[in-house]
Amino acid sequence: METKDIKYGEIIPLIGGMAVGNKKATGKDPDFLISYPAFRGNDQHAIDYFKNTPYIVLDPETNNIPVKESVEGEEIKEGEVPMVNFENIGFVSATCPCSGLSMMNTSKKADSASARGSDAQQNQWMYKSAEYVLEHVKPKVFWGENAPGLYTNTGAGVVEKLREIAAKYEYSFSLVKTNTIFHGIPQKRERTFYFFWKSPKAPILNWYRREHKSLTEYLKEIPADATYQDKFLGFSKTEGSPYDRYLKSRGLNFQILSATWSTFIHWMVCENKVADVLEWATENEETGLIKIATHVQKKLDMNLGWWDASPHFTRDHINAVIYRQMTSGLHPNGERGLSVREFMHLMGLPHDFQLSNEGWNAICQNVPTNTAADWTSEVIRFIKGEITEWGDSFVKQNNTTQRIDVGATKSKVLF
Repeated sequence: METKDIKYGEIIPLIGGMAVGNKKATGKDPDFLISYPAFRGNDQHAIDYFKNTPYIVLDPETNNIPVKESVEGEEIKEGEVPMVNFENIGFVSATCPCSGLSMMNTSKKADSASARGSDAQQNQWMYKSAEYVLEHVKPKVFWGENAPGLYTNTGAGVVEKLREIAAKYEYSFSLVKTNTIFHGIPQKRERTFYFFWKSPKAPILNWYRREHKSLTEYLKEIPADATYQDKFLGFSKTEGSPYDRYLKSRGLNFQILSATWSTFIHWMVCENKVADVLEWATENEETGLIKIATHVQKKLDMNLGWWDASPHFTRDHINAVIYRQMTSGLHPNGERGLSVREFMHLMGLPHDFQLSNEGWNAICQNVPTNTAADWTSEVIRFIKGEITEWGDSFVKQNNTTQRIDVGATKSKVLF
């Protein structure tokens, strides 16, 4: 089988990073996109980018394609219910919401829509999408991306349910934990990928340790005519900001701090400068900085942590691209924040990728395309019969440690 002959699609594509990664590995657009009404806003980016790909919306109650009954004298418009041939599908990938298992979710209300843990309502999309794909599409591989918690005890309940679904449709199941920085992008972003394999045993996949450019060199890859380079959610420039003026009053600057510290608050606390910052901010009537220093001191007195939205410094790489990073992250030169296009590039999105709306957080709720492309390559190896090593019906591979934790007797460095 030639790679170009593999038919594939995605369910819940969101902005489209996973689908773009699939395309990088296969050399072709997806054959279909499937989703639910709840994700229409985020999906629009992918719909517009893959404009020739059918987009199918499932009924969340029936978990099936709604059929519009014809009314006498009225014709069903072509395209209202896209018809897709689901025969011989190689794979379907998924980008289900990850907030149910995300460490960024701190909700402790077990019965709330925002709760974190195996019982979180957000996890239902993993089960719902798996049930639909395995029952109706029946690909050789169904796989998706989720939070790192899926690999840990936090996600044990979710994994148990996914394994039950796999057994129901006679698929094996595996997990892979990885980090985007191992896939050629200077971003530390730990994630878990889950796989349903049409095979009694799950394959042992390659390890990945790709080299990456420094953050400064990587950002230089963006062409001058790419859009959104003048769009900033944080600092378009740091000069003149309260942080900048305070540091200069003490003979410091962002670059000096970035050599050692991760954020302004990190420096302020570790160097015992909270009182000094508060005094300067009060003298200069900088209410924002007063609020920050006061809040941090209150949390310190209570022996509690805090949400750090102060300037985030970067050097060789950047930490996970989340919305806080988009509003607080600084360019390595310390003179400005990072533009929307730079964050898009850090997620691997093509330079010609255009956003369909100003839902900027969709950039973060995404799969870096390089990471997706590498695991797509492994899926392709399975489909083409190139896998030579197999585990049990359930396998856990940790790409960050290059160790097989469950389902095989030995670990082997393959890449």
